[in-house]
Amino acid sequence: MRYANKVLSVDEAIAHVRSGCRLMLGEFVGAGEPACCIEALLASGIGQLTLITNTPGLRGGFLKARLFTSGQLTEFIGTHVGTTDESTQAYLTDSVRVAEFFPMGTWAEKVRAGALGLGGALVPVGVGILDQPGMFPKRGAPKPTLTVDGMTCFVEPPLRADVSIIKGWRADTFGNVEFRGTALQNQRDIAMAGDYTIVEVNEIVEVGTIPPERVGCPGVFINAVVQGLSLDEQHALYKHHWTKLGRLPAAAEA
Repeated sequence: MRYANKVLSVDEAIAHVRSGCRLMLGEFVGAGEPACCIEALLASGIGQLTLITNTPGLRGGFLKARLFTSGQLTEFIGTHVGTTDESTQAYLTDSVRVAEFFPMGTWAEKVRAGALGLGGALVPVGVGILDQPGMFPKRGAPKPTLTVDGMTCFVEPPLRADVSIIKGWRADTFGNVEFRGTALQNQRDIAMAGDYTIVEVNEIVEVGTIPPERVGCPGVFINAVVQGLSLDEQHALYKHHWTKLGRLPAAAEA
């Protein structure tokens, strides 16, 4: 059976991100960021983006955090802004719109609903707290609720994106992705919630190399596979940044 070869250059893949689009990124506080794609986004100058992601990234000017100071974002949809100075400043100065924050589980469920084509999710978390007057003045309307079996829940609409970018350890040329470590999180749902999905990986292999039970995201949900940093280069990037932040001794970079 012949499988489509979805391998593209980073620039070819990023060309699908256009001004004004909704962009969803996989990561968790800097871990699992698609470094090469983010650098390409920063270099492109593409603007008016709505960024949908769990956290704003890692402090100290690391990768995604720089999007908050590049002038490319108009809105952020996530769980908080407190992990980076860049995102915190953008929030406090209203340079990036934040209509509301979501508990992490709620955010993940909204993405999953978008991935599976559901009309939304019923979430009891935060009822009586997140719907208090003045909590999220930019919402423009109260958070809708629905009572089921005596339990009041928020009716949370699904999250989808024009483009999703996820990060894997390796992928085959068709787009079957294998994750490792923290990157396992909910990146399959993020891939499925995008109209066009890019995966950046440390290694590209031939179809059949990855054992079926190790496939974390099937290739049917991937439109483009791009070569990112090698695993050694990725480790060096993170070691350098953690050393700069004082979280690792200088000797760790040697």
